[in-house]
Amino acid sequence: MAMKKKFLGLALAAAVALPATGVYADTTIGGNQNDTFTHNVTVSGTVANKEGIAPEGKIEVELPTSMTFRVDQDGTFQGSDFRVQNKSKVGIDVFVDEFRTNAGGNITVKKKEELERGKTTLNRSNVYLELTGNVGGEKQTIDLAKVSETEEENRKILNVSGGNTGLIQLQGGAGTGLDTGASSRKEDPQGIDKDGASGDFTLIYKIKKDNKE
Repeated sequence: MAMKKKFLGLALAAAVALPATGVYADTTIGGNQNDTFTHNVTVSGTVANKEGIAPEGKIEVELPTSMTFRVDQDGTFQGSDFRVQNKSKVGIDVFVDEFRTNAGGNITVKKKEELERGKTTLNRSNVYLELTGNVGGEKQTIDLAKVSETEEENRKILNVSGGNTGLIQLQGGAGTGLDTGASSRKEDPQGIDKDGASGDFTLIYKIKKDNKE
């Protein structure tokens, strides 16, 4: 769902470590201008069964390409859901592979404990973000500010059996203080309190066959 307002809005691109259907690596051919050339192109396809499941030996996963969040004027965080539909016969594991801040925004993502310690003094452009999923029937939560320092096995956020759908939730929190850097006051808002804030981030998921399959 696209944010119509840029007040603390966020778009996260979901890049998936799976072969994409479409055009693969380019090949260059050449020779004399009067020659005739031939070029072989391999075309591959799959046909789903009557339940919409991909054939044996293939992984097919349907998932959104964005996630959003919003922080209101009181610092209340509103997240979003991310559904992963496994159209394969085999189970899959979903990992958080990378999270990074893109240039041009003015939202700062902090670790959860850091944000909560300074919640009343940090302004609303300071947030923490976490993903919550389910692994082996147990709730799994990952602080996105800690992805780079977390071992891969601990970055598994979801597993989904063949033909089923899993859910990842984007949750978080924000500071509630006024923008002290802009000398903001309730009766005379300045900086973030006057103009809001926006930011874009990139979230990369990695999808593998369930290692128990």
